Formats: sequence, structure tokens, C-alpha cells
Amino acid sequence: MTILKIITEPAILIITAFFLFCIMTVLKNYLKVEQNLNSVYSFLRSLNRKELSYRFNELDNFMKGNLYTSTSWEDFKKALIFPEKLYVASKNPTSSTDFKPEIYLTIDASYFFNEDTLVYSKINHKFIQTMPTLLTGLGPFFTFLKMAVAFTEVNFSMESNVGESLNSLIANIQIAALCSVFAVGFSLLFMFIEKIMYNRMCKKYYLAIQKEFIRLFDVVTSEKFLIDLVKESKIQSVTNEKLLKALPDNFAKAIEKSISNTTVPYLENILYGLNRLNESLNGGNNGGDVVDKLF
Repeated sequence: MTILKIITEPAILIITAFFLFCIMTVLKNYLKVEQNLNSVYSFLRSLNRKELSYRFNELDNFMKGNLYTSTSWEDFKKALIFPEKLYVASKNPTSSTDFKPEIYLTIDASYFFNEDTLVYSKINHKFIQTMPTLLTGLGPFFTFLKMAVAFTEVNFSMESNVGESLNSLIANIQIAALCSVFAVGFSLLFMFIEKIMYNRMCKKYYLAIQKEFIRLFDVVTSEKFLIDLVKESKIQSVTNEKLLKALPDNFAKAIEKSISNTTVPYLENILYGLNRLNESLNGGNNGGDVVDKLF
């Protein structure tokens, strides 16, 4: 049996064609994933933590515009803690070189950006996982089919045909066995090639994206955030208590200052005017009544 006859066997051709179809399908899906994740990775590399607060709107628009990260990004933003002065800093980024508002993350970035959200959900992952099983299943199917056809072609009615029929039966059984060999071999080869493509085209980039998010955002655990919140609440409580205690004294000082600066000079001016009026009245005509003296 020649190699050409084995390769041109219809059953083996079908198994080979299905193997090539699986390889091309996986390659097409992984190339699309690589293209999108590579663009995200390249953009994140262009950012640094110092200017992240000022370029957050740019990052937000980019992540929402990418189909592979839009859904995960919306959930990711809910886990961020923005600094109190971020709005002021974004409006005037050159106002202070020392002030660097940082955006904190309460949950690790791998929870939002992982192989499930960035790779598996964007491709027909379940179908890709069943491809080796389908390839392996084609082997027994064509093996038994070929053997069934071979037995129907055996003719022992005449002695002259016995030898030829046996030779044909053995050749068909060999091809039937080779169907299983090719199917299992292609299945193993597919799993090997698929794993290499996945590591180089998908896993490499989603792990790099996770590292970039770790570089850009400081992670603050929920426990630490609650502790800081309690500390800040106590500080605010003590400050408010001091302000309330000092309020009566400050109010009294303000009233006293207002009286001394405004009311007292005003009263002094009134008294001075009355004294001048009294002097002018006493220095005039002594006769007549008071009304005459006024006019």
C-alpha cells in the first residue's frame, strides 16, 4: 500500500480537512484576541502613575471603546477610589508640581481582567475545547465504517475470488486502522499547536495587562479602607468637638469687637453732636422758648 493511496483515501482526507479547519478557526480567533489585547497593552504602557489622574478621562474613553475591555472596565471603575482633589487637579494640572493625586483600587485587577473576561468570553471557547474530542471521535467512526464496507465486498462464492477478496479485506482493514491513527495523531497535534498559540497570542497579553494595572493603581484592601475611614471619622469628630466648644468664646469676641469698632464710635459721634447742639443753644438768645432757640 503506497503513501499516496493512504493520503487520498476519502476517510483520511475528511479527517485531515477537519484538522485543518480546526487549526484555521483557532488561529483566526486568537489573532483577533491578540490584536485587541495588544492595543490595550500598548496604551497602558504609555501611561504612568504620576499623570494617571490627569489622563483618566482618556483612559476611560479608550477602555470603553475597546470591545474586549468595555464590560470589564465598567465593573472595574466601581472598585476605584478617587482622590478628593482629583477634579481640581484635572482642571489645572500645572497648579502644583508636588501634588500627585492617586487613584486607588480596592480589588485586585485580575478579578476583572483575566482569561475568562478577555479571552474565553470573546471566542467560541467551548467549541475549541471540543475539537480534539471531535477529531478523536472521527477515528473510530471511519474505522468501523470502513470495516463494515470492506466486509460487504468480500466474495467467497468462487474459489478464484477468495484470494483476491482476502487481499482487499486486509487492505481495507489497514486503512480502517489508519483512520483511527490519523484521528488520534491529529487530535494530539491540535492540542499541542493550540496550547502554543494560546500562550503566545492570548495568555501573554492578558497577563501583561494585569501587570500594567498593578503598576498604575495602588491596591487598598477593604479592611485597610475601613480602618482609614474610622480614623478619619474620629479625627473629624474631635475637630468638630473643638469647634463647638470654641464657638461661644469666638462669638463673644466677635460681638465685643463689633461693638468696640462700630457701635462705640457711633455713639461717641452722637454724644459729640448733642454737646455741640447744646452749646450752640446755650450761646444764643436767652429769651423765648426752646422752639425759638432751635430755629
